[in-house]
Amino acid sequence: MKPSPWPNQIEHLLAKSQQHGGETLAEHTWDVLCRLADLYHLRPSLIPDRQWHCLYWAAFLHDFGKAARGFQRRLKGGPTWDHRHEVLSLGFVDTIAHSLSAEEQRWLVAAIVSHHRDADEIAQLYPPGLRKDPLIELCNDLPEQTAQDLFTWLATCANPWRDQLGIGKVVAAITLQRSCIDPKRIRHWLTVYQDWVDTLANSVTAVATRLPGILLRGLITTADHLASAHLHRLPPPIRSHWRLLFSPDQQVYPHQQSSAALSGKTEAMLLMAPTGSGKTEAALAWALGDATQAPARIFYVLPYQASMNAMYDRLRHLFGEQAVGLQHGRAAQALYARFRDGEEWSASVARRVQWEKNLNLLHARPLKVLSPYQLLKALFQLRGFEAMLTDYTQAAFIFDEIHAYEPERLALIIGLMRYLRQYLNARFLVMSATFPSLIIDRLTHVLGTPAMVQATPDIFARFRRHRLHLRDGELIDPETIQEIANCVQAGQQVLVCANTVARAQMLRDLLAQAGLKEEQLILLHSRFTYRDRNQIEQTIRDRCAHGSVQRAPLALVATQVVEVSLDIDLDTIYTDPAPLEALLQRFGRVNRRGMKGIAPVYVFRQPADGQGVYGRHHDPAQAGHIVRVTLTELEQHNGTIIDEAAVQEWLDRIYADPLLYQQWREAFERMQQQVDLIINGLCPFQSDQQREDEFEQMFDGVDVVPQCFERDYIDLLVNERFIEANDYLVSISKQRFAILRSQGKLQPAETTGRRRIWVAQTPYDSRNGLSFGDIISDPDWS
Repeated sequence: MKPSPWPNQIEHLLAKSQQHGGETLAEHTWDVLCRLADLYHLRPSLIPDRQWHCLYWAAFLHDFGKAARGFQRRLKGGPTWDHRHEVLSLGFVDTIAHSLSAEEQRWLVAAIVSHHRDADEIAQLYPPGLRKDPLIELCNDLPEQTAQDLFTWLATCANPWRDQLGIGKVVAAITLQRSCIDPKRIRHWLTVYQDWVDTLANSVTAVATRLPGILLRGLITTADHLASAHLHRLPPPIRSHWRLLFSPDQQVYPHQQSSAALSGKTEAMLLMAPTGSGKTEAALAWALGDATQAPARIFYVLPYQASMNAMYDRLRHLFGEQAVGLQHGRAAQALYARFRDGEEWSASVARRVQWEKNLNLLHARPLKVLSPYQLLKALFQLRGFEAMLTDYTQAAFIFDEIHAYEPERLALIIGLMRYLRQYLNARFLVMSATFPSLIIDRLTHVLGTPAMVQATPDIFARFRRHRLHLRDGELIDPETIQEIANCVQAGQQVLVCANTVARAQMLRDLLAQAGLKEEQLILLHSRFTYRDRNQIEQTIRDRCAHGSVQRAPLALVATQVVEVSLDIDLDTIYTDPAPLEALLQRFGRVNRRGMKGIAPVYVFRQPADGQGVYGRHHDPAQAGHIVRVTLTELEQHNGTIIDEAAVQEWLDRIYADPLLYQQWREAFERMQQQVDLIINGLCPFQSDQQREDEFEQMFDGVDVVPQCFERDYIDLLVNERFIEANDYLVSISKQRFAILRSQGKLQPAETTGRRRIWVAQTPYDSRNGLSFGDIISDPDWS
């Protein structure tokens, strides 16, 4: 609905080409102002009132430069325009600058000129001191009558519109001062902007003084992008009472009640409770409270894609599709699988997936399930980081399974927590079934003595559900393989957990040779195509979930991907040795709700070298040290029922090992020092390519296409069915990639320049995934 008055005299001026909606300049500007008003109502106290005032006027002016002849011709299919419209928009700043202080003028100018490009890009296009100033050509491209029409629009509509948007309280009316479009004045405002950018970059008290610039750019770009995406309303925060998380006849545990009671009363909380005892409900109860202080945003952070997908499904069921977003490296494939509803291909489904991805990237969903690496993009100053940090301000963060990260990654995550808590008023709940004291100490240091909530002793006692059995030999020994096969044939569902993909593939083959039928074997690891893995995970949920009507005997052979990925309930487990935290997560997939009495869990003593996965070290004598220390601790409890209330003491004794503690502390502190440098370097108006490269180096995976799918993949690319094409990708480690390339088993796909992807010339089938034929040393362990 258009506001009144409306600038009919400029209806011929476009802001978008027909390809992108064909909006007029007035329509787009009104949409941007509406979204800015939404952002204000979402978090009124985010910035001071005078900054909201400046942002309103910046949003009104930000696209005035699009009225230039060259830009309008370009929108209608004409030649490329070599200028920046946001710089030309600065020509109108003098109409309102007289009413602003020098600081407010900086805010206004920065919001206008930075809403698309970084400061260094603008400086390169319009450097000072040239004999022929490019700003002269830029100004000459704006017809005088058009400039007058734009001024009339500003004079007649800007003040009334602010009242219609309900933001007149913070946006003051301005009496305009007519001015001409002068290259010298634009140069002046560019200098004001660049001086501020330079001052911020060189500031000694950098972090605090840079925050206004970060939030200003974050808000203007978010409003602009939301409007460009034609989002007509920003979804409101979730205002649900925590009691609605539970059915009327469902028992609410004390740790869940305590979490709800602390909602709004503590900035940080640590929660420790057994797997399966309702930690998710407790965390959401803390975030939601009694619905009177709903957080603007809730971020639910998990370490693995499969667990994110499962949580996304769960939260959508609770709060509705419009409230929940999903963001990780392969979110498009996960969304497509959920929206397809049996259709092999649908352009409408593909558009819906792209729309959902856009909403997540544009920070529209009030509750988002994501990986910590999506959050860390902001810390590494990737393009758009200001909008990310703005979205994180005054938000509630839930970090689940915090134990799952290596010390270097944990240092990055905790460093981000410190920054968000100290400068952006974020709140945190961190939870796990296993909390070593050294992690609690680091969290306590950055979260300011968080509240500690633990499940009560009777809850821990109720979840005593496993009896530990240490076994000599290895998981692959013939007698063990036959024992597992016998269990399945006797009617049980058995989890068989290996530490590497190659070992899991071998175990599946050995169990088949021992007599298990095809329908009695499921293999899960990271070297399946996304399409196959999604189908495998759905099969596992259907057949292994608690109370499943399709429950039948089987052996689920899996790597670490099973540890926190699926809500399943098997009868027993046979597993390679691993660190205690990993073992406990594996055990959590067995007798999950404790309704099968005491279930046996079997851990093998060999191999104790970490298998290149745990405790990696260049010295073979030290490699796998954490596994050996864990086995030493487990020897004390062999044959006993695992008391989850005592697990923290087990962990503390393990990490008290001098060598292990030294390795962990050194790795954590080394990265912690890097995090301090990264935070101190965060500066608005400029992304950092070098840090973007550092961010990419954090990830070990490289996508390849199995040779058997090369033709299908290319055909989909040619037909621009990119989401389906990605269903044929498999992720392998960089080390494995290098090995295959040196063996001549990787060739570039013939994609005619659409995208560079490598074809793996090794066997693949939907039963075993991608195979390399080696079992001794496997760089792919998940």
